[in-house]
Amino acid sequence: MKSLGKIAGINILVILAYSAIIRLFAMGGGGGGGGGDGLALMIMSAFVIGLHVVVCLIGAAKYYSDKKKDLGKAWLLTAGIVLLVGFSTCLGNANL
Repeated sequence: MKSLGKIAGINILVILAYSAIIRLFAMGGGGGGGGGDGLALMIMSAFVIGLHVVVCLIGAAKYYSDKKKDLGKAWLLTAGIVLLVGFSTCLGNANL
């Protein structure tokens, strides 16, 4: 499971990057900072996190089918990590 740290680390950096981009666009966009902005930001983050988890699951399925079970397990565990960290990010974005 040496590859787990590398795969998970890269995916956490990807979460950090697109969370920062979503936040920057939310701060730079118009709007008076009303209550709807936090909800829209949370929904956008949830959508992107959902896509990221699906990509991780596709990676896990690909490596399991290629008989590389070590990499498949790493991608599967990374999907869980992305889901946990992403859920926290969504809740954090809702509370601007």
